[in-house]
Amino acid sequence: MPYLRNAEFAGSLLDFPSKIQIQTTNRCNYTCPMCPYPESAGGREGVRLDDALYHRLIKEVREAGRRVKLCLMLQNEPLLDKRFLDLLDEAHRAEDAIASISTVSNGSVLDTAMLDRLMTYERFFLTLSINATDRERYREIHGRDFWDRVHGLLSNWNGPRRRLRLSFVLDSRSVDEARRFQEYWRSLGYWTRFVPINARVDEMTQNARVHEFDESYGHCHYPVDTLNVLADGSVILCCNDWKHLDRYGNLRTQGISEVWNGPQLTRLRKAALEGTLREHPMCKACDYPVRSSQRLRLESMVSQEPAALEGGGAQPHVVHETSLRAPGLSSPLPALVWAVDVPEGEVTLLMPREAADQLPEAVLLELRIGHAGAFNFGALEPVWCPGKVRLEGPAAGTEDAVILRVTLDRSREEFQFLRWYSEDWATRAAPATAAPLLAANR
Repeated sequence: MPYLRNAEFAGSLLDFPSKIQIQTTNRCNYTCPMCPYPESAGGREGVRLDDALYHRLIKEVREAGRRVKLCLMLQNEPLLDKRFLDLLDEAHRAEDAIASISTVSNGSVLDTAMLDRLMTYERFFLTLSINATDRERYREIHGRDFWDRVHGLLSNWNGPRRRLRLSFVLDSRSVDEARRFQEYWRSLGYWTRFVPINARVDEMTQNARVHEFDESYGHCHYPVDTLNVLADGSVILCCNDWKHLDRYGNLRTQGISEVWNGPQLTRLRKAALEGTLREHPMCKACDYPVRSSQRLRLESMVSQEPAALEGGGAQPHVVHETSLRAPGLSSPLPALVWAVDVPEGEVTLLMPREAADQLPEAVLLELRIGHAGAFNFGALEPVWCPGKVRLEGPAAGTEDAVILRVTLDRSREEFQFLRWYSEDWATRAAPATAAPLLAANR
């Protein structure tokens, strides 16, 4: 299959997906009320992805000279596919093409032996959708009673838990239950993750969302970094399109790059970068909470810990952690964003004084799109934009921090992410108030 490139993005950051999400079978065995399955997504047909197509997709990534994140799940229960371990094994062996593999499962078909086997793959990350701490809520949320099996497995399992997360779908009625969920499962040594409920592109409007619908925000990482492949080989825009309203090609007859750089996805990718994705009919009603400051506030709601430092203006502001790279540094140096001036291409940072002393004039600034905390299960990889740094002076109110200004190179492709970065994060932190966070990031 030829590796075709769109001339506009040829040789760029954007001419190939950085994540591929694959539905290897379109079946699920649960009937969760917050999910459109099986009325949507064609779950009753029992379609399976062709083995030959799966092999070819990995080969195409390798031949493109890329290394992608792979998610073996899309609108389905992935472990119902009896080939799952074989598919995982092939992807894990393709280390030159596949940087990491992940999946999200309800865990109903897991046993100790399979869980132990999954954790032998060091680049594999597993999320289990549990949503409960007792049988009654588990049955209410999932429509099936596998509580004893799932709870018994996780309670008694002695394996490594670093690459295993337990998730909770958060709506406006379940914040208290989410706190109990976090406390209970963390006491057993598990990481927890909260997934804010959404309407699945107007498919589940009865869902009681806990976040505000951000009508003005038109950026989204899905058209920019993720190729979503259904079991029949067709490509949809994102995991929230359960009706499969738009299809952008079929990988049974087309290559990854041919579909990815086709006119429709190219147009949507530009819109997502420019902040005009709301003009696309399917995206107009989407309430997927892609804005990072909004997601931090949801985490704060559950943890009952402050996530925002209040700045001026009507909107609450969050302190955004970033980092700088430079030749000669063994690892990136952490910093906090204080302000962003998009027209001038300048980002003002707060940084520990001793770290700033290590910086040369030429640096790379991390523009991370999407919150890197509990919600991040596939957002855009960090983009590093070249720039020049200069010291502005000591930060008022603290002796340990200084203010730096980074002027980015506006001729570089990476610079186009600055506006998205700025709009994604509302940043206006007072230096004195940020001092404890600076200390914690040394």
